[in-house]
Amino acid sequence: MWEDVYTDFMDLPKHEQQKLFNLLKEDFFSNEDTDMSDAYTSIREMRFNEGLGCVHCGSVKVKRNGKYRDRQRYLCRDCGKSFNDLTNTPISGTRYLGKWSTFFHLMVEGYTLPRIAERLEIHLSTAFYWRHKVLFALRSLGFQTLKGIVESDETFFKESLKGREVVDRKPKKRGGRDKKRGISNLKIAVVVAQDRNGQVIARKAGTGRVRAEEIDAVIGDYIDQSSLLCTDTATNYKKFALIKNLKHETINLSKEGYVKKGIYHLQHVNSYHKRLKDWMQRFQGVATKYLDNYLYWFNVLQQSKKMTTKQRVNQMLLSACQKSNPITVNTLREF
Repeated sequence: MWEDVYTDFMDLPKHEQQKLFNLLKEDFFSNEDTDMSDAYTSIREMRFNEGLGCVHCGSVKVKRNGKYRDRQRYLCRDCGKSFNDLTNTPISGTRYLGKWSTFFHLMVEGYTLPRIAERLEIHLSTAFYWRHKVLFALRSLGFQTLKGIVESDETFFKESLKGREVVDRKPKKRGGRDKKRGISNLKIAVVVAQDRNGQVIARKAGTGRVRAEEIDAVIGDYIDQSSLLCTDTATNYKKFALIKNLKHETINLSKEGYVKKGIYHLQHVNSYHKRLKDWMQRFQGVATKYLDNYLYWFNVLQQSKKMTTKQRVNQMLLSACQKSNPITVNTLREF
């Protein structure tokens, strides 16, 4: 009997063998439930590290309110709402709790939505909503302040109205060229700022040539007043430095080369641009309205790249559940 099963298995194509092996591994050797059970304990301790409080109103007048599916529930005496350890997290309300451990692993690996849906055997739209619930939760954590020498420059992405009804022009073909050459209002400017400690801010700023006020809006609040701004000779950054009263060094590539005074350069931020563009190619065009989510996702992956995969998965999971974020499927549909 087993010989016949093994023979049939060997007759399958390689990709079918791998798929069957993965399914057997998940059914008989998976420790996802154990992993997630441990994660729930960590989430509870992190969210309530200063004491039990209502995730809806912040009140500390909270009492236990029975259990549902072996999970403790609580009742707030001030606002009257109930909650559990996962309420207002991306995992809240899901029907597939056992799949989230693998999902975060796939997020760390940067898998595309079709591959995630196939791997977890969930609908493509489910994979989409899971991804953006996690990414909106991560974005809510904000950025760390940049200090010391801060390099800054912008890079550009094609505008994408993917998912929206386009009425004022014909839909673009994937990979096609814009009608306007160079930097135009069809390009989305992303401002990237990085200090020498490796802290990075990358945010969508506007369309076309970015203005000093737009630079200020996306990175101005995250640069320490004692920092030194290092940029190219563009006038928008000169004006931004004046607005923020920052010390400013400009690099004139045509006259001074790539390094000024042996220390001032833009090599770190330009390298970040290259890695970001290469990573984004796998998604074959990101909708502009979700671009900031992907920028933050890439930043999280870059900050944790020296960790082991298990550590990165655990960090992303805990970070996504750190703050109370009532992001639901309906919220994403209306975005």
